[in-house]
Amino acid sequence: MADNNRATRLTKRSLQQLKASGYQYVLIKGYSLSRKVDYIELNSFMLTPVRELPEDPADKEIFAPVDSEILLQWASADSHGVEAYIEFPANH
Repeated sequence: MADNNRATRLTKRSLQQLKASGYQYVLIKGYSLSRKVDYIELNSFMLTPVRELPEDPADKEIFAPVDSEILLQWASADSHGVEAYIEFPANH
């Protein structure tokens, strides 16, 4: 995970930066140790920030508002808890 230049660990500071940059939501995907998207992993997540949710319900997948309590909890988790990373889209 650390060698992906576009992904950073979710922290309280990075969450505040998302809000300040105008992002309203994050799309949430589970992330396995083999770097494959997986909805079974329960403690590793990849978050893709978006300013608006996609129109097509199939593209929304799982999402959360940037100011949600769950994201704040993930941002506050210690190193043995939930690992959430922010991956900005290529056209960010």
